[in-house]
Amino acid sequence: MTDLGVGAKLRAAFELSPTILAVTALDDGRLIEVNDAFLRTTGYTREEIIGRPIPHVRLWVDPSLRERGLADLRAGSPVRGMEARFRTKSGEEIVAIANADLVDVDGQTCVLTALVDITARVRAEAALETLARAKDEFLAMLGHELRNPLAAITNALAVLDRLVADAEVRRVTGIIDRQTAHLSRLVDDLLDVARVTSGKIELRPQLLDLRELAVRSLEALQQAALTGRHQVEVEGEPIHVHGDPARIEQVIRNLVDNALKYTPAGGQVRVIVERADGHAVLRVRDTGEGIRPDRLERIFDLFVQEPQALDRSRGGLGLGLTLVKRLVELHGGSVSAASAGRGRGSEFTVHLPAAAEPGADDRTGAAPASVMSGRPRRILIVEDSADARDSLRLILELAGHEVETSEDAPSCLEKVAAFRPDVALIDIGLPGIDGYRLAGLLRARTDAGDLRLIALTGYGQAEDRQKALDAGFDLHLTKPIEPARLQDLIAGA
Repeated sequence: MTDLGVGAKLRAAFELSPTILAVTALDDGRLIEVNDAFLRTTGYTREEIIGRPIPHVRLWVDPSLRERGLADLRAGSPVRGMEARFRTKSGEEIVAIANADLVDVDGQTCVLTALVDITARVRAEAALETLARAKDEFLAMLGHELRNPLAAITNALAVLDRLVADAEVRRVTGIIDRQTAHLSRLVDDLLDVARVTSGKIELRPQLLDLRELAVRSLEALQQAALTGRHQVEVEGEPIHVHGDPARIEQVIRNLVDNALKYTPAGGQVRVIVERADGHAVLRVRDTGEGIRPDRLERIFDLFVQEPQALDRSRGGLGLGLTLVKRLVELHGGSVSAASAGRGRGSEFTVHLPAAAEPGADDRTGAAPASVMSGRPRRILIVEDSADARDSLRLILELAGHEVETSEDAPSCLEKVAAFRPDVALIDIGLPGIDGYRLAGLLRARTDAGDLRLIALTGYGQAEDRQKALDAGFDLHLTKPIEPARLQDLIAGA
């Protein structure tokens, strides 16, 4: 080894170090010395590389990065933590963290470079990213594939409800409707947990009355016939918070739904809204089975549930409380669970930052509901699923609208010219030309006039919504959509 002006022990440390070490001349980049770790990693022998300039050996994948490092060294700044890529003799690429300093070797200014091989870590991270992307793509496709048949079922039930007055038929369709809604919520919870854990959920905060939102949440559960066997009530005063109304309502509904599952028929579920220490506090208290002490610490973990009978009568995937915790934390709050033990009920408490109460001049609230225009519209449905297309057509025709249908983009473009619709409900996953491209084609046409474009699709992530708006859609709606809500949106077009 060339004398570096140090003792034999330090020279031995240079040779034996597991860190990849190399000494090169600053002026021309000649390799003056390397250690055994360098040789093992690169695959070269000492005879093959000592005395040869680095550019000739072609170790650096990006020579310009090496030049930037050398410029820093010449300016008096050591190189620290620079990620660089090198080629081995066989051409394999390795990734390393490089530190470099100037040293004096027999009166010659040289560069001492220390490299830590992080190739395995980088490859593992890349593999995890690939898996994460594959998971997101799978969940998006799962949501799409499940929502499409759910939309057709929901539409068909709405048609039956309008056409059939028989009590027994209505009882059966009510069962199907409730179970379809339950399945829709399971799909939404599954996808929402994936979005929250990957940081992809989007909040749209506004000033909210927490008590009013609690009342609305319970009304939705009552309409879904989920509260009939229990005494359910809301108590407390109006308290305002800044939050996403859809997500806060989701928190409340999940907590109440959880309480109903574990409270026997005839039991009580109370939702209490109060103010404490500058926070808006929402408590969901039940007289149900309670929570074992060993479960309390893990109750908000993913897939954790209280033990169930073999019939899985309570249902669920163990996602609801995890979603509650993540959504509350995204709003700057916290949630906790308490129970005196088995058979003694439980209480879930949500703390959210309280907002200043609006003054009389600032109270906007919800505008008084106006009677939606009942004027019939000309509506074009563009949907490749025959069941979804026909069931939606029947709903809209029963509501008095004039409806035409298309199964793909070419037939849509033809019917727009002849039919001159007011509204087009367009599925995104069309064969050939997809819904995004179709929206762009329609916006470019002079004969489309004031056509209102509504994306009605099984793709429901935030990026899907933004992509639809960017493509030219006025609204992005996720399947299945309640027929009444769709009617309101069309009436307001």
